[in-house]
Amino acid sequence: MKRIILIAFICLGVLQYSYSQTKITGKVSSEEGETLPGVSVVVKGTTQGTVTDIDGSYNISVPPDASTLVFSFVGMNTQEVSINGKSVIDVQMSADIKQLSEVVIVGYGTQKKKDITSAVSTIDTDEIQNVPASYSFDGAIQGKTAGLNVSSSSATPGSAINVNIRGVTSINASSQPLYVVDGVPIVTGNNSALNSNIQPINPLADINPNDIESISVLKDASAAAIYGSRGANGVIIITSKRGTAGKTKFNVGYYTGISEISNTPELMTSQEWISFMNAAAEFDGLGENYWNSSLGDPNDESIPTYNAYDYIFRTGVTHNADVSIQGGNDNTKFYISGNYFNQEGIQVGQNFERISGRINLDHSASSKLGLGTSILVSRTNHQRTVNENDEYGVVINAQAWDPTAPLTQDDGSYTDPFKHYGWWALENPLFIAEQYINTSATSRALTSVFATYDFTDKLSFKTTWSVDYNSLTDESFIPAGSKESDVGNGIYGTYEELAWLNENTLTYNLQLNDDHQFNFLAGFTMQESRQDFSTITGTGFPSNDVIKISTAANSTGSSNSSSFGFLSYLGRVNYSFKGKYLANFTVRSDGSSRFGTNTRYGTFPSGSVGWVISEESFLSSSPVLSNLKLRASYGTIGNAGIGNFTWRGAYSLGAAYNGSGGTAPAILENPDLSWEKTTQLNIGVDVGLFKDRVSLTADYFTKNTTDLLLEKDVPGTTGFKTTQSNFGEIENRGFEVSLNATVLRKQDFEWSTNINFSHIENEVVDVLNDGQIVSRNFVILEGEALSQLYLIKFLGVDPFTGDAVFEDINSDGIINLDDRQPVGSGIPNYFGGFSNTFRYKGLSLDVFFQFSGGNKIYNQSRHAYENYGSLQSGIPYGNQSKNSLDYWKQPGDITDIPRPSLAGPGDADAQWQRFSTQYLEDGDFVRLKNVKLAYNIPSSLIEKWGLSSVQVYAQGRNLITWTDYLGFDPEVSTNTSGTEELNSLQGEDFGTLGQARTYSFGINIGF
Repeated sequence: MKRIILIAFICLGVLQYSYSQTKITGKVSSEEGETLPGVSVVVKGTTQGTVTDIDGSYNISVPPDASTLVFSFVGMNTQEVSINGKSVIDVQMSADIKQLSEVVIVGYGTQKKKDITSAVSTIDTDEIQNVPASYSFDGAIQGKTAGLNVSSSSATPGSAINVNIRGVTSINASSQPLYVVDGVPIVTGNNSALNSNIQPINPLADINPNDIESISVLKDASAAAIYGSRGANGVIIITSKRGTAGKTKFNVGYYTGISEISNTPELMTSQEWISFMNAAAEFDGLGENYWNSSLGDPNDESIPTYNAYDYIFRTGVTHNADVSIQGGNDNTKFYISGNYFNQEGIQVGQNFERISGRINLDHSASSKLGLGTSILVSRTNHQRTVNENDEYGVVINAQAWDPTAPLTQDDGSYTDPFKHYGWWALENPLFIAEQYINTSATSRALTSVFATYDFTDKLSFKTTWSVDYNSLTDESFIPAGSKESDVGNGIYGTYEELAWLNENTLTYNLQLNDDHQFNFLAGFTMQESRQDFSTITGTGFPSNDVIKISTAANSTGSSNSSSFGFLSYLGRVNYSFKGKYLANFTVRSDGSSRFGTNTRYGTFPSGSVGWVISEESFLSSSPVLSNLKLRASYGTIGNAGIGNFTWRGAYSLGAAYNGSGGTAPAILENPDLSWEKTTQLNIGVDVGLFKDRVSLTADYFTKNTTDLLLEKDVPGTTGFKTTQSNFGEIENRGFEVSLNATVLRKQDFEWSTNINFSHIENEVVDVLNDGQIVSRNFVILEGEALSQLYLIKFLGVDPFTGDAVFEDINSDGIINLDDRQPVGSGIPNYFGGFSNTFRYKGLSLDVFFQFSGGNKIYNQSRHAYENYGSLQSGIPYGNQSKNSLDYWKQPGDITDIPRPSLAGPGDADAQWQRFSTQYLEDGDFVRLKNVKLAYNIPSSLIEKWGLSSVQVYAQGRNLITWTDYLGFDPEVSTNTSGTEELNSLQGEDFGTLGQARTYSFGINIGF
């Protein structure tokens, strides 16, 4: 009975307390009248509080003794407002211009934006999350920041994306940036054993973009030197989301979308093709209507047209589901997420699937000791097809398909291109897409644990141990009876890499009176990576339904292991005098097993200075100028992106003589082999106007890479032809500009805009074997850019004969490959993006344009389906581009399409014709890259369901492209393997799958 009475008194007390609480409501806005969601409203002296909703409104109950509310928001001055018996309190917050406290992630730490003296850009992660058909964050950041050139050369889902920061810096080593995830430099190479003409897989697709909290791009030497020998190509730092103290938050998101091919080069109908073939025969003296008896009368409209595009392309469907839990208390914070992503390719035979999970934990074991971990696990499955730069590619065979022949028979079987009506085709593209097998499965675990210890409030230590584990399995099968293999070929390959890293850093903050501020960083790191490869190939399979290597009549296998290690020391000093005069000095010393015994260690120093002119007394009170900072930096960084142990005198193991096992010399030793070194000068300015309502950043840079890693010829007496050596120089120079502005703020409406523009000139300054032809279409020349196309110049069509006219550059009276000349680079020299965001209450509209240009594209696909090559061994060769209908017909005609001829690709006299500027085009384009319409449902409508936020949205990607390019898409290159081909062979299109146009619809729910 006593317990019942006690409980009753407690309940009465609680009721009395709750009724004595005072409810206060209000709205929080900026000085310009813009409502501010997410503002923290707390009763002073307590932990009782709330945050404003999407409309800037709040609702809080306060105890009777409460006297003050505290309003705080990032970038705004904290305000304390007296309650004084009021039930409605509206607050207008002012921007904290002096603090400029936006924190930017840099290497091994953070810096306030106002204190940065190097070239560092940040990317708004809201723009990369829930992007339709964006399986990786690198594709989503395309066009988002100056100096960062991102190109997606194929719509193949899960395929690698080319990323360059301030230009291509190497010929044989990698020109891709270093990616650092939660402090860990991660493995990003393509290690698939499959056909090189299959789009390489993208290791960055293992990371769920919706888990990313921040992205920083380190562009100059001062910013990237902290990563020493791996910073020459810039650094992209990704930080994942972490827990926050407070109420546990649940977020669920889902979107689905459909994708379709955005453009297809138009091909002839059956009637047009037969007429064209008849014209070719007549021009060659075979008479009129030569093909009517075998192909049919071109005037017969009943002859069907079979467009292979209709068979190989489809509407692909994408599904993405995310769930995350975030919360904790003052001692332990957590972030847990899961993701499922599935993208069906727009081409038959292609698909990408990812399942991933993440756990991030932070724990304060004491006031001095902190512990934490970041764990990512993922499983990705890739299904790809042969396409780019391959005569057995799906797309190129579809373009060259005979339009009078169906791809499948009435019984569903594939049409045999060798037997159908007796004429020739290369291969049935639908057969390639459906029956060729190219699959890859990757399992990945990226895990790190760390501990921090604060000796004092100024001195702290951090140690991190991390592991990046990758396991890849490849399977490939070429069916028996195909053009490529009579008996069937199969490959089974495995790749496993285990990389561990230990980093130890000590930081010390020192302030001398109010004028001098120092930040010191010192560190020691160790890293080792081991890779194991194995491949088994088989030929002669009993059936196309039984494709395991164990069933092959003949099989061979190979395996190898490799490893590399780094041992590094690093240091950095940041200095600020009165917040106006800034300086930074960074140095890193790297030792690597990849380089020779005489050059094992490299030291990479950099320095930068800054002057915040707006803090000077003559400008500090300016009503217009809120920020003006000049920056300058200079330093040297390295490139270690080559294979392991290329400096060593190595031997190969295997059958050496008459089938007996043995060893043979494979690599000539070079103990002096060293890093490629990139020295960079950067001069920049940051400008803020009208309380940073308008902000401008501009940079000029020169970037010289020396000691290029090249193959050097050696005397034959050594037993070798070449050896790895350091020689040569490449220069990139240019400027970049970023402009952000809030164009209009009026009550509930806001219009903001952003534009970035980059111009980069690439030049080979010095190189071994100047004039070296690296393929039939490319050359390396001093004084020219990399990826220099090397072609015979097409001068037009002779109006009297209809023949193509070419420049005889050596004046020998013969047109052949000796008449090639440099005609332009495949690397764009300008690029950028332009976005506009409109907001009205809970409604927002984002419109983003991407542009690129100044490069050339050799459209080799056109040679396969335009004019030349109409005949193969006396049999029609396949369809033609509709552009070919504008061919020369009679004397006096002015056109750039020669008269058709039956001279086929097997005709030796016609071989050189495919390597001419007749198929060279400009790569300039402007693309409506992304449009997103979103609506945040007001909290007053959803709070009764216990929800904190609901957003619904519709989005479109790659909607419109303005270009003169005649192929599928101007953002194209068949050479995307990641090293030499990627650097020096960009700008060629042979059967590359064009970009997809995507529409998606999604919802995000928070509670």
